[in-house]
Amino acid sequence: MNKENGFAYQVLVLIIIIIIAIAGVLINKLVGRNGMIEKVTEVESKFSKEDVLEKINYKVTQKFIELNNTAKASNQSISSIYNSDVVLAFLKENLIIEEIKNEAGEPQEGIYWIHVENLKNEDVHYTGKFQLEKRQEKYMIIWYDEVGNSEEIGELLIQQMI
Repeated sequence: MNKENGFAYQVLVLIIIIIIAIAGVLINKLVGRNGMIEKVTEVESKFSKEDVLEKINYKVTQKFIELNNTAKASNQSISSIYNSDVVLAFLKENLIIEEIKNEAGEPQEGIYWIHVENLKNEDVHYTGKFQLEKRQEKYMIIWYDEVGNSEEIGELLIQQMI
């Protein structure tokens, strides 16, 4: 009977070791490098970046609709009161964008910080910065991470369809 108890303890210890090994592998898959938590955070970050593009374009579309209604009411062409300068002025007035200045304190033409916190009604935490940059006659929303790598998120939709 003594041999049977010794064998049972050995099996119990072996089972506990196997369970600890499996738990270690699962924890590594969950929180380790390229783990599930890191991948979920990356997907959430990607969604949030595109959410910024959607929110800013929504604001621009609202301004377009407002000015289009004004143009119709006064028998004007929308193109006479709506253009990229009007859109940029609207975004500046609403503190959504801010001109980036060089070392001399002069604004850099065609480059603006995007204040994401003024686009959303919730706290937003990014490790990088969003900018609005004029590139080949288009205004693009660019995200820069903390080390300066950039990612083009999308175009600011200034030209609206009627």
